[in-house]
Amino acid sequence: MLRYKDLISFTPINDVVVLKSADKEDQAIDLVKNYVISDHMAEKLVNDIFENLQFERPVNNKGMLIVGNYGSGKSHLMGVVSTIAELPGSSQYIRHPQVAEKAKEIEGKFKVIRAEFGAVTMPLREIICRELSEGLAKIGIDYTFPAADQVTNNKDMLFEMMELFHEKYPDQGLLLVIDELLDYLRGRNEQELTLDLGFLREVGEVCNHSRFRFISGVQEMLFENPRFNFVADSLRRVKERFRETRIVREDIAFVVSERLLKKDDEQKALIREHLSKFTKLYNGLTENMETYVNMFPIHPSYLEMFEQVNIGEKRVALTTISDEIKKLLDEEVPENATGMISYDRYWNYIEANSSFRSDDRVKQVLDIVNTLRGIIRNNVRSLYKDMANQIVNALAIYRLTTDDLKTPIGLSSETLRDSLFISNPSLLDFDDDAAEFLQTNIDAAMKHLREEASFQYVSLNKENGQYYINIDKTINVEELINQRGETLSDSTLDSYYFDILKKATMVSDNTYVHGYKIWLHELPWSDRRIKRQGYLFFGAPNERSTAQPERDFYIYILQPFDEPKFTDEERLDEVFFRLKEKDEQFVTLLRLYGGAVELYNDTSTSKNLYQPKINEYQKKLVKWLRERFVDAFEVTYKGKSEPVIDHHLFLTQETDTLLDLIDNVAEGLLSQHFEEKYSDYPSFRKLENSYLTRENLSTYVKDALNYINGRENKTGKAILEGLVLLDESGKVSTRRSGYAKWVLDLLGTKERGQVLNQNELIEVINTVQGSEDIRLTREFSMEPELLVVILAALIQNGEIVVTIDGKQYEAMNLHEFVQLPIETLTHFSHIKEPSDLPVKEIQALVEMFDAPRVDFSNPDSIDLSIRQIISKAKEATDRTVEMIARISDGFQKWDGPLFDQDEKNEIEQQLNSLNEFLQGLQVYNTRAKIKNLKYKYDRIEQEQKHLQLLDKLEKLQRKVIEFRKDADYLIKAKLVGSPSPEWADYVDMALENLGTALKNDENCSAELTEINRLKREYIDYYFAQHQKNRLNATENRQKSELLKDSRYEALTVLTSKIDLFRNNDQFEEWKQKVQSLKECYHLTPEKLEQNPECTYCHFNPREEFSGKKYAISELEEQLDALLTSLTDILLTNFNDPDVKESINLLGDQHKALIDGFITNREFQLPISLELINAINLVLKGIHNEVIEIDKIVEALGDGNPITVQQAKTNIERLLREIVGSNDANRIRLTVKSK
Repeated sequence: MLRYKDLISFTPINDVVVLKSADKEDQAIDLVKNYVISDHMAEKLVNDIFENLQFERPVNNKGMLIVGNYGSGKSHLMGVVSTIAELPGSSQYIRHPQVAEKAKEIEGKFKVIRAEFGAVTMPLREIICRELSEGLAKIGIDYTFPAADQVTNNKDMLFEMMELFHEKYPDQGLLLVIDELLDYLRGRNEQELTLDLGFLREVGEVCNHSRFRFISGVQEMLFENPRFNFVADSLRRVKERFRETRIVREDIAFVVSERLLKKDDEQKALIREHLSKFTKLYNGLTENMETYVNMFPIHPSYLEMFEQVNIGEKRVALTTISDEIKKLLDEEVPENATGMISYDRYWNYIEANSSFRSDDRVKQVLDIVNTLRGIIRNNVRSLYKDMANQIVNALAIYRLTTDDLKTPIGLSSETLRDSLFISNPSLLDFDDDAAEFLQTNIDAAMKHLREEASFQYVSLNKENGQYYINIDKTINVEELINQRGETLSDSTLDSYYFDILKKATMVSDNTYVHGYKIWLHELPWSDRRIKRQGYLFFGAPNERSTAQPERDFYIYILQPFDEPKFTDEERLDEVFFRLKEKDEQFVTLLRLYGGAVELYNDTSTSKNLYQPKINEYQKKLVKWLRERFVDAFEVTYKGKSEPVIDHHLFLTQETDTLLDLIDNVAEGLLSQHFEEKYSDYPSFRKLENSYLTRENLSTYVKDALNYINGRENKTGKAILEGLVLLDESGKVSTRRSGYAKWVLDLLGTKERGQVLNQNELIEVINTVQGSEDIRLTREFSMEPELLVVILAALIQNGEIVVTIDGKQYEAMNLHEFVQLPIETLTHFSHIKEPSDLPVKEIQALVEMFDAPRVDFSNPDSIDLSIRQIISKAKEATDRTVEMIARISDGFQKWDGPLFDQDEKNEIEQQLNSLNEFLQGLQVYNTRAKIKNLKYKYDRIEQEQKHLQLLDKLEKLQRKVIEFRKDADYLIKAKLVGSPSPEWADYVDMALENLGTALKNDENCSAELTEINRLKREYIDYYFAQHQKNRLNATENRQKSELLKDSRYEALTVLTSKIDLFRNNDQFEEWKQKVQSLKECYHLTPEKLEQNPECTYCHFNPREEFSGKKYAISELEEQLDALLTSLTDILLTNFNDPDVKESINLLGDQHKALIDGFITNREFQLPISLELINAINLVLKGIHNEVIEIDKIVEALGDGNPITVQQAKTNIERLLREIVGSNDANRIRLTVKSK
């Protein structure tokens, strides 16, 4: 079993960094060495902090505030920054190369004064002046700040201080760093705080005009802090002179993963393999696996919730997490759960800290949690106890993140599942529905807990599915309301129905006709992205005549209870809605709402009892109308009534209000009516997120006029595209516009010198007295405002001159035209044709070369545009010549040239025409010369297409280079492996299709999607094969342990020391199987995105496809079987009579070893070498030789005295005669007496 300490290289954080520790050089350097920098923090250091501190170049330097919760690393960051500013050479200790490089700009260039102070009563000016005086004194500068009542502004004294500072340190800056400012500011009253903020602003201003710099830490964002709303104006002025840099959650998470919980590749692989078992239980685990691996065993939501908890304690995130990890290190990682710690564990810390009970908010939640603990302990089923306790802890933490403890928000079962990693081992064997089953399990546990708690303490917000700790109690007034509601008549219910309908539709409080429920309404015409004007009635059409003037449609929502009597004339512009299916819930709620309203109106002292109920019923009724509109309402059009549900094709899921739904159905019915009435009306489809309405018409038209005048904007562009006044590149052009053609055609009917009057373009439709007249264009029924846009485009293009109030407006003074009020523009006098410069051709050249827009009223502007045209023409000439050369060589893609010879010839012909035009154009380089321009509009238009071809070819070349990477990837992948027999063919087809799409100038998205699909298929295949053929980190450990197994050592001894088993084929085969198992746990799908082959082990499926990765468990079983087999063979041999005789002839020690083996019928591991020797002896055989006693007597002299050497020689000769050529070790001697 793995323990937590096996999976993380834990470096505890025991102490909170104290800013002033950086005053000591050795400690300061340690702060820099130990500072872990995320990419986000690197960006802040490089672009904000260091850039703001440096004084080599002006950058609008400001004071700096470092924002972060307690324990988020503010003091550490300020310690690091101040150390680098103070100590030369300190940047070498920074771990991040980019940051280290940027740090050299401030390295050693400051004298630093560090200060810490809390919630004292001294004014901020006095504190800072005192810290500065003391700090300056330590570096040999004697400066006394004047008293506050002796100065008119504080900046002068700070500048004076810096002048004195520079006398001693002319090349350096002065940096003041304050550890925490917010605690101090919170303790100040309004008058004191205003003075403090005024001084702080002056400090920030001094930073911009001197080498003085100021940094302070604050726990929360200062300038948007609602606690300081009473000095908002002072804060705003301070904000202009200060910059805030926030330490975000991602920075803290990076420190946690890279310092507290650092892991090597093997540890990450083991964690990844462990967590992969639970991906089906938790949403987001697969997608964010690397985040969970890096943070293990801390769940990322721990930090998120920790940051949001609103309690008075100075909480230190990193040390709190460090304490959690210390408790875990020696524990085993659970097999059937992720083993990750989430924010529910933080509640234990709050419970254990008795000081929290002085906080009323915490105490209220603590008391409820204690009550719930007792309920869980005594009443909740054991199946749910652990889960319930974990969830209650989590809900208690979440409760403390809300400013108002009564807010009915909390955590859904889905969020609880995924943010706590609630475990249920029984679900691991489930398929894809495991996550939903776990969520259902959580809901069941919470239902049981709430039932046992009599639905107190923990509530469920049914609207959002969130559980929350409920500390509120309500007063029941339902019976009074119910009784009053039952007395309401049908007509009264209709009134309250319309009241709710008004809320649901969110119409204005002011009606169009006083005393009638009639509203001027605009209905979307989605096909044209415009809203047509009409009327919305709450009631019957008997009142239609009261709404004047006549408009495009009439929508009636009829009374549902006291139904009105009227005649449906089946008009094309009328739509009726009736509530037909009034279920019991709706009627009951409406009566309750009416009853509550009437009781509210009747009382003057108890209104607070009924207002919440009114809001509650109103909200439910609005929700009912919104949700039931489709199946409860009936719609009638042209005499035909149908359920709204039959018109579901007109409904969208994005609608937010009932009126949106009504509009969708009405639009579907009336769109044909609009189509017939306004068949040639412009379509403004590029207004993606809005419609053209009467309210925004003037604004959008003004945007369009500004666009024409050179100030491009998205809305103006959409209007111009609707009027077909833009070319493909977004330049203003009238060539394709039928609306512009209508104006020009009418103008063309006039004799030379005649004008086209306004009334020939616009007609006035007179309405009834008291109502506004309607003005529309004679063609297309457009608003005059849109005609103004068309006229402006024609002016800009040099095609007309417009007269307004006796003044002529042409291309030369278009800027004056667009500045006139829209109302004035729509009442122009007349239009006529222009003269002088070839404006149309110049405009075409400007458009062709994307030159600056010409202000024809300004000669300098004309000259500038001509210079730009000539310059761009020269540049285009070079590009054209270069492209002609490239075309002749052919565009080379991954499998050969892109164009055939005929295509190359055609392209070269067009480019040669362009080249001749561009070179000829360069002659017309002044205003005088361009008056004689030989190229007409049609030729310019033609060459613009050729220039677009050049752009297209250059773009094509870039695409070829861009797409070659993926193409080369797949070509290389084909050599490595193939997910299926036909995959390689699909690759060839996809690359061929991509080449064709490139050639046809298509966007290639479909082809790239297919190539990415094939690449993804290959990556999935290769990764799966790699996993099958390589050991992961867990398996590699198991392999190592197998090769250290005592059974393996026993078999090694038996097969190498005993002749009977020497070079055992089965054991050799087993060893080959083990050795064939290659390990590689570095590969991830992300790495395969860059290279189609594993760069660590170079696994090639084609070469290793026939190989088989043996299961470690299977090899372990084979190992055991092999040892058992050899054991059985030995025991069988020991039953042989000759072998038994040899055993009996063994010495006592050897015989005891053999007898023990026979008795136990297995080896005692590890096998002793003495037993091996004994086995070899008995298997080779032992012979007994008998020696007559007389032979020994004779060898010892037979009674005669002999020397010891003679006796020794005689005995050895006798033994040689007995043993002969036999192995002496296998001979046993027996002396026979007479």
